[in-house]
Amino acid sequence: MQISGLREIAQHFDGMLIDQFGVIHDGQTLYPGTLSVLSELKAMGIPVAVMTNSGKRAEANRQRLVKMGVPRDHFVDAVSSGEVAFNSLTATRAFLIGKDGEDYGFDGITFVSDPRDAEIILILGSNAPKTSLDQYRKLLSGLSLPAICCNPDKLMLTPQGLMPAPGAIAALYEEMGNHVTWIGKPYAQIYQQAARLIGSPKRILCIGDSAEHDVAGGRNAGLSTLLVLQGVSAGHDPEALSPQPDYVMDSFRW
Repeated sequence: MQISGLREIAQHFDGMLIDQFGVIHDGQTLYPGTLSVLSELKAMGIPVAVMTNSGKRAEANRQRLVKMGVPRDHFVDAVSSGEVAFNSLTATRAFLIGKDGEDYGFDGITFVSDPRDAEIILILGSNAPKTSLDQYRKLLSGLSLPAICCNPDKLMLTPQGLMPAPGAIAALYEEMGNHVTWIGKPYAQIYQQAARLIGSPKRILCIGDSAEHDVAGGRNAGLSTLLVLQGVSAGHDPEALSPQPDYVMDSFRW
């Protein structure tokens, strides 16, 4: 069902799980409708959890949102795939796949420079476009360590356009015959945690920009879904989306 703004359906829901990258902001700035939507939901008493396939922990994502201009009282909390992964880790020595210079907040984990000294590979970020998928293939060649992908997204928004995200690196490692544990959307664990954050209401709407992750994940969790045609779905034909969301709107607006 095509809608022009969230105001048309908001009253039918008691809580919302809203994607971060591609819905609330583009990685650099908030989308024009973001503050209006979040303000109206706050006024209606509808709790919001910000969900993100980010390898960074929840605190870093909370800080990012506030720094971009989202009032802290406009969302209950942020839940990231990185936070869910960190809380389930048993290994203490890991080989990191991530973006140069990023601190993912995995305190207590020793990151080693040689994967042969590691217990596990943590795929937390992507260094694209600086590092290509072919270069990642060479880096990972010959390894048999189990891996955890803390961001299943295959594509990410960058100033250079869409680039391979951590999920693309993890899929490559899996294709090479290795075991990968996937944490984040569309997998169940992150939805369970996000729903608990907002009090586990019965009627929850999941809002995202990816049919593959946000819509599939919401549907798998038994929740209603809304896809926004911005972010990774900018310019896409709504009829061609798979899986199909319950609702579609052109941009994130009230």
